[in-house]
Amino acid sequence: MRATLHSSRWLSDDVRELVLKPQGSFCFRPGQYVGIGRSSGPSRCYSMACAPSADNRIALHVRRWPGGAFSDRVVSRTRVGDEFDITGPLGAFAFPEGDGPVVMLATGTGVAPFLAMLEAFLPANPHRRVTLYWGARAQGDLYATGMLNAWHAAHAGFRFVPVLSGSQAVYVQHAAARALSEPAHTHVLACGNPRMIEDAYTIFVAEATVPVDTFASDAFEAASDVTPVANDPCALDSVRLSVDGQFVVARVGESVLSALKSAGLPVMSVCGGKASCGTCLVELEPAWIERVAPRSRTERNLLACLPEAGPSSRLGCQLRITPELDGLAMRLPSINPTKKESSV
Repeated sequence: MRATLHSSRWLSDDVRELVLKPQGSFCFRPGQYVGIGRSSGPSRCYSMACAPSADNRIALHVRRWPGGAFSDRVVSRTRVGDEFDITGPLGAFAFPEGDGPVVMLATGTGVAPFLAMLEAFLPANPHRRVTLYWGARAQGDLYATGMLNAWHAAHAGFRFVPVLSGSQAVYVQHAAARALSEPAHTHVLACGNPRMIEDAYTIFVAEATVPVDTFASDAFEAASDVTPVANDPCALDSVRLSVDGQFVVARVGESVLSALKSAGLPVMSVCGGKASCGTCLVELEPAWIERVAPRSRTERNLLACLPEAGPSSRLGCQLRITPELDGLAMRLPSINPTKKESSV
């Protein structure tokens, strides 16, 4: 549907809040995300940073990447009253049920879905133990500290732990692991940098002596993380993909996974493109199976472990867009849930 920009403000030197008012009923659960774009430009996905409200407004936290096609070139030109196209809500990243302790791990704007969860959950459940570890390089990057400190003071069960890395190797997953007292009853939610999430999964699940009760994650893959192609003035800088009959524009050098996420399509990515989770599975149309780069050993080994994988199966994170892939046709398996998180 269409949504109107209601307000916009800088939360920090490089994070801007967009408050949108959808032109219709927009019901979502805290933790979900939305695809946003302009009719003639790029689109991106952002988690809602607020709880559902009676005035039907949603808040998004957009980190500005210098030269970014959306975060810089589009957002910097928007004014109150401008309209966007939004798709959603999407995803199943959600606050865990029950009464076990909850540990939230966030880096950067990965705090956004946690702000939505906390705003919705804390008033009605002030005594459930919930701890948010939010990591950043400097104090100024922790742009919601005032709100979080207020919640910390008002709700007996909630703790906010800022973690500043700076030049030291101190990260949210390590701080949380040191303080964890009841792993078998604890729910861990992680959102932000894929490397943090991969390490957190290793700490709390894969190599844990006593694994946590549940682990859910929401990994961000920066759309600006594109490997340039050779300096050929005649080379295409973008191609079109056909996904379930829908055309998607993809940039040469980025992964198929990144292109699908940028288009707001329901594709998962738990490991952040490390070819270790298998959740970004796509199925190539038969005519394209032999026209793409062959599977790497890592991809072959992982696909061999997935019972649903077949000859046309590939991992979106391992397929890089080249000019020769203009028109690449694929479909998303029905097994793919609607977001990039997992519960283990």
